[in-house]
Amino acid sequence: MLRYFTITFILLHSINLQAQKALAWPVLAMTNYEQDPMSGLYTPDFPSILEEHYEDQEVVIAGYLIPVDIEANTYALSKNPFSACFFCGNAGPETVIELKFDKDPGRFATDKYLPIKGTLRLNRNGSGLFFTLLNAQISG
Repeated sequence: MLRYFTITFILLHSINLQAQKALAWPVLAMTNYEQDPMSGLYTPDFPSILEEHYEDQEVVIAGYLIPVDIEANTYALSKNPFSACFFCGNAGPETVIELKFDKDPGRFATDKYLPIKGTLRLNRNGSGLFFTLLNAQISG
């Protein structure tokens, strides 16, 4: 009986270690940034919580799906709906995440609110969006 509980505990513990972490928009909002006046590019300064606890980890976050280029299968996840998102100039770059789907997700309507999971990558080089979810997939 003890052996059964030990094996069950180990299995449950290993499953829990590999589960995705919930990521909230306020954590992403802790990212500070500066804009280069010449190029217009933003340079992020990520908080230690993102670097230490979320970077290269599988996370799940819900937001509004924004099609960037439907033909190229390029989407972003936004904290805000399209009318108030970063691409319209109504929010900061910390409110949007680039999505790299592992499989073709099909087509979505703009502003579809969905939970998305994927591996969080932080973009430090100043080009592109600050955050990317690699191997993204719908999580609900």
